[in-house]
Formats: sequence, structure tokens, C-alpha cells
Amino acid sequence: MSADILNEIVVAKKKRLAAAEKEVSLSQLWKRLEQKTPPRRLWPFAPGGFALIAEVKRASPSRGKIEWALDLPGIVQGYAAGGAGAVSVLTEEDFFGGGLRDFHAVRELSGLPLLRKDFMWTEYQLVESRVWGADAVLLITALLGAEALRGLVGLARELKLEALVECHDREEVEQALEAGARILGINNRNLRTFEVSLATTLELLPLVPPDVVVISESGVSGPEDVKRLAAAGVNGALVGESCVRRADPGDYVGRLVSEGSAAYRERR
Repeated sequence: MSADILNEIVVAKKKRLAAAEKEVSLSQLWKRLEQKTPPRRLWPFAPGGFALIAEVKRASPSRGKIEWALDLPGIVQGYAAGGAGAVSVLTEEDFFGGGLRDFHAVRELSGLPLLRKDFMWTEYQLVESRVWGADAVLLITALLGAEALRGLVGLARELKLEALVECHDREEVEQALEAGARILGINNRNLRTFEVSLATTLELLPLVPPDVVVISESGVSGPEDVKRLAAAGVNGALVGESCVRRADPGDYVGRLVSEGSAAYRERR
């Protein structure tokens, strides 16, 4: 595996993006957006509580193809039954096996708020996300840098999209906060090596003001991990692989939500 997977993903994504722009231009996307109604679903994350983002994920660079226990309708229905606050759909094609086809399918299956999780750095991708029915988008600080991040956070607000701004170290947290991030995703996975440690969230959490929502991403493998994070004051977790592998995702998501909510309340 490459020591810098992020760069490989970006190279592949640029090719995909160029092809998409040839098929549908940015101006055409804006015209399509004019026909869309504003998002009506409420993004359920706020300071003072705990919620779960359950993810639809087909593969990863570190583990390859992820075998699902159920079909897509079964997974998505299970997420709703278990009390997930939102669904994340990973749409990167070449390394994660996703696509906007998955996003469309989940949008048809679920009334929950949807996060488009991808590697995005352009106006085109954010407008495209709204056209496809996204309620929120992932913005990766390591990919964008301070100036570009500030611009996309502002564009997301213009588009009435929530922005989950992802960070992995102290410098990125500072950049995200300066850019006006209201929902901070602390990625426990190093995107350049794909090593994972929940300690990343716990180490960076004290840097975040209490009025900013903190979501812990990657590395959650069960209720004990969620309890540990919530007890420290984390407002939510994004959980993917361990959800899609479950024969009863509703029961599993329900336990994560229950344990996380209880641990968050008990810390007060």
C-alpha cells in the first residue's frame, strides 16, 4: 500500500471530475439546482447531545471489498429502525467502490438526513451534492488547506448544506475553526497511512469550543468505543464497516445510540 494514499485518491478523483464536467457543466448543475426545493430534513447534531451517523460503505483501501450482511434496503431500513441520526454514503468510486448511484438509492429508501462522504475540493462537487439530494457534505481539511476550506464552508452555507469539516491534528482543527466550522469531524484514521487510533479524538477534543459539534470518525468497532467517546464529551460518531457487516444493523445501531446517549448524559 502506498505511503500516501490520499494523493492517489486525488489523482483518480480528478479524472472522474473532468469526465463529469464534460457530461454536465457547472452552469447546467446550477440550473438543475434552481428546480430543487431546499433541504427539509433537519441535521440532528447539536452541542449537548449524542447521535450516530451510520454509513453505507462498499470497500476501503486498507481492507478491500467489505462484505455486507444484507442488501442495501435492509441495511438502510435497519439504520432507521436503530435510531441513527443520519446516513453517510461514501461515493468515491476507485478506492471505496461507491458512487452517486448509491446516494440516489439511499435517498429513495430513507427519509433520514444524508451526508455525502467523498473527496471534494470544488464548487462543482458541492453543487452536484445538492442536486443529488445531500443534506450535508464532508470537507477534508488535509485536502483543502485554510483558504480553500473557508471558501467551501461559505459555499456550503449558501447551498443550505451542513459541512462536516474533517480534521486529524491540532493544526487542522485550528484551520477548521478559523474557517467557521460548526460541525467538526475528528478522523481517527490518518489519511496518508490509514493507521487508526481513537486516541486522536480524545487528544484533540479539548481544542474545540463547546458550541461546536464534534463527531468522531473511523475506528469505532462496538458499544464500548462509543461509550468511551461519549463519556469524554463527543457529540456523535460516524460508523461504517461494523454496521454494514451486521446481520441485524438495527439492533447494532440501537445499542450504539443507547450506550452513547447514556454515557453522554452520565458525564454531566
